[in-house]
Amino acid sequence: MTGAGISHPGGNLAALTAPGDTIRMPWDGAGDDRVVRPALAVLFRMAVGPSADYYVPRFLQFEQRGRAFPSWHWPSFWLPCLWAFYRKLWLSGLLFAALPVAGAVAFAAIEPSLGESSLAWFAIAAALIWLLPAVVPAMMANGLLYRRIRAEVLRAEARGRGIAAVAARLTAPKPTTLGVALAAGLVAVVLAPKYAVPNLNALYDEHIVRMRLTESLAAVKPLQRQVEESFLRFGIVPRTPDYAAMLAHRGAILLDDVNLNPVSGRLRLALGSTGTVVDGKAILLVPAVDAQQNVRWTCVPVGIPRPYLPAECRNR
Repeated sequence: MTGAGISHPGGNLAALTAPGDTIRMPWDGAGDDRVVRPALAVLFRMAVGPSADYYVPRFLQFEQRGRAFPSWHWPSFWLPCLWAFYRKLWLSGLLFAALPVAGAVAFAAIEPSLGESSLAWFAIAAALIWLLPAVVPAMMANGLLYRRIRAEVLRAEARGRGIAAVAARLTAPKPTTLGVALAAGLVAVVLAPKYAVPNLNALYDEHIVRMRLTESLAAVKPLQRQVEESFLRFGIVPRTPDYAAMLAHRGAILLDDVNLNPVSGRLRLALGSTGTVVDGKAILLVPAVDAQQNVRWTCVPVGIPRPYLPAECRNR
């Protein structure tokens, strides 16, 4: 049997019916006895339809290995759910469409712990909501289609008598469905961002507020150091703290007022008008001396929802 006979479905199919026929694949190593039925290449080609020249050699490699393995597939990287629906992989198409939403949910779970870097925020958001939901289908596509095509070929061989009957069963239904794929893919492309993007916008708003509050906390660090030094040296709160030390910090812009309690050393940060949910709220920084005579600060938010709190105020 020649290579041309295998690749051309219009050839003498009767020559492929011998049950014991096998063919050694060209990528086999020396002394490797793994073989594949020559008829399988033709049957795969019939069942696959468009782009058979791309898929069939890969399917034969899967067949030789006895299993599918991850391999790259560009169409399913760019349009995963549309490709899956086009190839009648209905469940896979639904799962691919749900991956960005699942990525958004995962991102929402870890987002508060990402710190205040906007670059890291966007990078991790892109990885979970776009890159990973695209890479997973791209690595799985060839294997998923192979399993579907192989199952169709086995069913046709089980029900058909002779290669002609098997070929008729494989070629009767259309191997792809462009119209349904476009409709279903359009719905998925429209609905997935509807659930993922608004959530992402809300998370970004929370990130911006946390970043501003973190800058405000950084602005009062000079006052905290003054309290610490006075406690450790004299055992009292400084009577005339240097408020000007914090004004050079950009985080001071958010603060409407900073008050130092002369007895307890507590700092009260009154937040100004920012057009966000923290307007008019406050943060208390309460000092305490531990057993090693070190001053430890506890952040106590007043009226600020937890998602907007910096890590040092949330983890208390």
